[in-house]
Amino acid sequence: MAVSRGNESYTIRPIAYVRSDYNEKFGIPKQAGLVDELEQAVVFTAEFSNPAALRGIEGFTRIWIIWGFSETGTDMTEVPARWSPTVRPPRLGGKARKGVWASRSPYRPNSLGLSNVRLKEVRCDEDGMVLIISGADMMDGTPVFDIKPYMPYSDSHPDESMGYSAGAEDVLLDVDFPDELLGMIDEGRRRGLIRVLELDPRPAYDKKDGNTYGLSFAEWDIKFTVSGGVLTVTGVDNERNE
Repeated sequence: MAVSRGNESYTIRPIAYVRSDYNEKFGIPKQAGLVDELEQAVVFTAEFSNPAALRGIEGFTRIWIIWGFSETGTDMTEVPARWSPTVRPPRLGGKARKGVWASRSPYRPNSLGLSNVRLKEVRCDEDGMVLIISGADMMDGTPVFDIKPYMPYSDSHPDESMGYSAGAEDVLLDVDFPDELLGMIDEGRRRGLIRVLELDPRPAYDKKDGNTYGLSFAEWDIKFTVSGGVLTVTGVDNERNE
């Protein structure tokens, strides 16, 4: 990604990529930290897979990750044609417009995201240096541009104003996941998947009761409907066997 300042320019490039059960944008939590039950991996590229660069990070329980919205349909090396000065935040049901700088919309002049995630483990395996994290809101293959430690004494300000998002609380759905279908999901991923469904993965602008939706999660394709605040799973297909 080329970045300019005056007559100068410089390039930022991925230092790592994310491995995640989120195969596509549909269903990814709107913010980090909403599904702490699922683990993801940050796998460093060969150039940056140096243990010395991570020395001391194991002492932190949370980290900041600066990453790229790689599936916005835009070239990350250029200002996207789809960017707009106003957007419709999902937090407001996709109906009210707010300024892009007052939102976390992916359709920005520079397609960068910022997530606060839990650091579970630092390991070195056949892929090189890997961070195991949880609570991420990044899809599989997301490029990571930088990592910084989270410091509560300076980064946490719980009493500050939340703006328009303060009055827009998330409504959780009740999930009806039949036992015969739930049994097709790896036990270690069940609670995380149910949490994703509780958060209502449907787009804010397309929440129609009775419609059938499909969610690609890890190796499974999950079919579901929603009616009266209850999400019912109607099918589970193993995508690897198709």
